[in-house]
Amino acid sequence: MGMIRTAALLAALSLPMAAQAQPTDFEDCENAWAAQLQNLVIGENGEGIRTYYDGAVTLLQIDTIEPAAASGGIIVMMWTGSELSDIERHCWVTSGHSGIDVDATESSYDPAEGLTLSVPTSRYSQDDGSLIEGTLRFRLNADAGTLTPLY
Repeated sequence: MGMIRTAALLAALSLPMAAQAQPTDFEDCENAWAAQLQNLVIGENGEGIRTYYDGAVTLLQIDTIEPAAASGGIIVMMWTGSELSDIERHCWVTSGHSGIDVDATESSYDPAEGLTLSVPTSRYSQDDGSLIEGTLRFRLNADAGTLTPLY
């Protein structure tokens, strides 16, 4: 009986960490309702937009209004190709965050792997109503035209 209580206690203590590390799925913008233009959150001085790779990568902050506790997200757009005939647009969206701060995004670049972006986020805790701070991390590889979530 004591081992069961210990296991239950350890499981309960790990919940906040598990909630912070929850994977966030990205989906193609093509049919995603969250990627609609009316969801863009752009300030009058350009807040909510960040660009990288000389404009080939753009982050756009979105707010879907509902659900109220999880309406934040981002759109990631990336252009690939070097010649006019082979230029492609890639677009991904993720939503379901209580808060997201595109303007505070941190970046690092590794020529072998690509551009890694870390976007500060928060998620609503259903347990106590608090916000759990976290970071949405992903890598973009313009040569391959890929976005890889980093958990």
